[in-house]
Amino acid sequence: MHRIKNAKKISARLQGLSATGTVLLLAITGCSHAPAFQEYPPTASSADEVQKFEQDLVAARNAQVDVLSPDNYRRAFYDLNDAKDHQKDPKDSKTVLHEVAEGRAYLNRANEFAKVTQANMEDVVTARQAAITSGANTFYKSEFEDLDDRVKSVGKDVEHNDVSSAADKRKDLQAEYLALELQAIKHNNLAEAQGLIEKAKKEGAKDYAPRSLAIAEKKVADTDAFINANRHDTVSLPTRAADARNNADHLLKITRDAKNNKSVSSEDLALKIEDEQNQVTARDSQLSVKDQQLQQGQQALSAQQETTGVLAMQKRSLEEEKAFNKKYEEARAQFNDSEAEVYKQGDKLVIRLKGLDFPSNQANLRPSSFKLLSKVETVIKEFDAPSILVEGHTDAVGGKARNDKLSEARAKAVSQYLVSNSAIEEAKISTIGYGYQKPIASNKTAAGKAQNRRVDIVITPERSATGSNTQKSDQT
Repeated sequence: MHRIKNAKKISARLQGLSATGTVLLLAITGCSHAPAFQEYPPTASSADEVQKFEQDLVAARNAQVDVLSPDNYRRAFYDLNDAKDHQKDPKDSKTVLHEVAEGRAYLNRANEFAKVTQANMEDVVTARQAAITSGANTFYKSEFEDLDDRVKSVGKDVEHNDVSSAADKRKDLQAEYLALELQAIKHNNLAEAQGLIEKAKKEGAKDYAPRSLAIAEKKVADTDAFINANRHDTVSLPTRAADARNNADHLLKITRDAKNNKSVSSEDLALKIEDEQNQVTARDSQLSVKDQQLQQGQQALSAQQETTGVLAMQKRSLEEEKAFNKKYEEARAQFNDSEAEVYKQGDKLVIRLKGLDFPSNQANLRPSSFKLLSKVETVIKEFDAPSILVEGHTDAVGGKARNDKLSEARAKAVSQYLVSNSAIEEAKISTIGYGYQKPIASNKTAAGKAQNRRVDIVITPERSATGSNTQKSDQT
């Protein structure tokens, strides 16, 4: 009864949050009991399984699963440690395999719940990763761990099928991770310059080199303001940071030079001496520049030839992308909203057949579906001998084995129809049945189940060897 109430509560919450982009993927067993798992056979290598399990745990942690589904990840981690402890005794191989099997079950469940948490807090997950990349988890360890504890609290709620806290807390969490990231970026780029300025002040910069101090402090302030507005500008920021550091280093040098000179205008004298030294250095560097220009001229000739080849490749790639986009738009125009959804998935085209009609629990195509499939034929032929994958999907009613078999049979029925109508050669089409493993909606409602019962046609166009596969997914 408690789970039914939770499901109703979540469903209502989802409807209220749909306008903000919140996503909910349910039908996952809760955390109230241990997940079912299958023991390894006695012949399995306990050492190999422990190593693979540990690698998978590291990968999950890198994917932030440890904070998105903390309780399940923690149980998996404990099982790994128990397995390692038992591994010390060669007689405990069976126990080691048992611990790994149980731990993998918890890790699998952690990965599933992590997907749900991420779907509801994707902006938080992105901001957290950005903070890690900037080093915020090292420079501001305490603040970062406090934020992680709050994310883990949301993850625990999701593990108990409650996503309400994700909606309530995600904006604040995202903002605080982004603030930590900004602090870390400033630390990376300005800490050295700020340290040099402070050192110069302690050595008397305010008295001996006030103008150089003002210049150095302004450079740091300008760079700080630039970071506020352009924290991810990896082209200009390093140059600005280096400039601030050089000015701070110059301040320290002038302070020391002026301090060691007893004249009244010691800073002016120190700057004049430095200017004369710079002029000598500049004359020497002019000779080096001329030599470099000669070398660059020779290199330019070689680079021009190489660039010509690269431009030709880029042109071919662009033409292929334009042709693909044109065919994509033409394919979308073939179907109305009740018949199919058409979207790009990388360099592939996916036709999600919403209007395909099968008898209940059967894989026989009805004549009412032939008109829709004829449109699919037209799209396939426009792509000039592509490779096709037909995916069958079901809802979660019934057992896994039955749904896997039914989804495969329906995919094959569509495949056979396309081959028999000469839409594609048999060697270029394949099928797969996913059963209920890849839902696109909740299996808790009739409408959601209807969306999950579908057949997807995945079209991979022929691309030239020099073509680009950089087309990003724009699924709607």
